[in-house]
Amino acid sequence: MNVRIILLLAFTLAACGHEVPPPAKAPRAVRAVTVESGPAEAPIVASGLLATRDEARLAFKTGGVVRDIAVRAGDSVRRGQVLAEIETTEVGAGVAQARAAYEKAQRDLRRGRALYADDVITREQLDDLGTAEAVARAQFDAAQYNLGHAQIVAPADGVVLRRYVEPRETVAAGQPVLEVAQSGSGHVLKLGLADRDAVRVQLGDAAQIEFDAYPGRRFAARVIELSRAADPRSGAFPVELGLEAQADGDTPLPSGLVGRATISVRGSGATRSYVPMAALVEGDQRATTIFTLDGTTAHARKVAVAFLAGERAALEQALPAGTRVVTDGAAYLSDGEAVRVVEPN
Repeated sequence: MNVRIILLLAFTLAACGHEVPPPAKAPRAVRAVTVESGPAEAPIVASGLLATRDEARLAFKTGGVVRDIAVRAGDSVRRGQVLAEIETTEVGAGVAQARAAYEKAQRDLRRGRALYADDVITREQLDDLGTAEAVARAQFDAAQYNLGHAQIVAPADGVVLRRYVEPRETVAAGQPVLEVAQSGSGHVLKLGLADRDAVRVQLGDAAQIEFDAYPGRRFAARVIELSRAADPRSGAFPVELGLEAQADGDTPLPSGLVGRATISVRGSGATRSYVPMAALVEGDQRATTIFTLDGTTAHARKVAVAFLAGERAALEQALPAGTRVVTDGAAYLSDGEAVRVVEPN
């Protein structure tokens, strides 16, 4: 019995003296992306209102009482379609008066020519009669022109955006009655930029626009109009971004939508390295940690962030072209750790 216990203890001590080494640690699964290049200057972010590029406020040439308005907001219109009319009693009376005056001036001129031929009146008096006839003719033409513009006609195919007055209302000459947007003219986002941003923008700069009405979607655009004079009321510099044709598509974009634009400033043409926000592990703007890949080994590296641009961070110092940085899984890595890169599904 004692011999058996002794042998058992001997075997136990022998096993303790030769411990089995733990299994090798498997490489950590991570995801990685290649560093991208982008503009060296921070993008400009601003909000504005969407509008149709060609919008017109239509009014009557002369004031008066509105007889009829044939359309309402949202109605489609065709080029040459009569949209509204004004009462023509007063304008028609003006035409009749101008016609009568013109006809009298013609008669006076004919009699004057006969009298001048008989040496009854002087050449100067005949010239005065000719001038009076020309003035009367011009006044008659103007009266006829006003009568011809007692209607508002659609300048092009489009849609009515706003209706400002109703039938039987009295309007002044030039007072807006309807606002019409021309079909096919595209859309623009109207912005007001501060002076420090306006001086950085150039015609043709690319932009991305987001609307709360279409969450998760981005519309490509470019700077198509840039004012070099500030609005005296707001002090901001008006800028228009034209949405690219493929950005519009078949998506309904009514005027008045609030859009948030991110304008990529070209500046001097220099570039920076851009990494995803997920690649930043810890630290602050002056020194934050990222992990770069050397084959299957992850190396910690301190970098300084110049600015943030959406979901990416622009670095102060450029990384070598083709550098790959760890995104998913970077927070759990240590310097020099072996990794296994998993491609996204």
